[in-house]
Amino acid sequence: MTFFNSLNYSEGMEAQLIALEKKIKQLISLIESAQGKNKGLETRLASTEATLTKLQSNMKEASLRLEKMMKQLPEENR
Repeated sequence: MTFFNSLNYSEGMEAQLIALEKKIKQLISLIESAQGKNKGLETRLASTEATLTKLQSNMKEASLRLEKMMKQLPEENR
């Protein structure tokens, strides 16, 4: 029994209100599901961005080390 059953509505209007109530509950469920997925995606994005930053740092360090080693090579080997 829904809230609407206790009010004095015509059967047609009551059926419409019950259908509306059902649709609103479905919408709330979809919104909550989307919010949960968004939270998970935000976490994954933050992790991916941290990994990207670390990899960029590693690439920069490797590049600097290679440049340093190349400078140590004799001129004819460059």
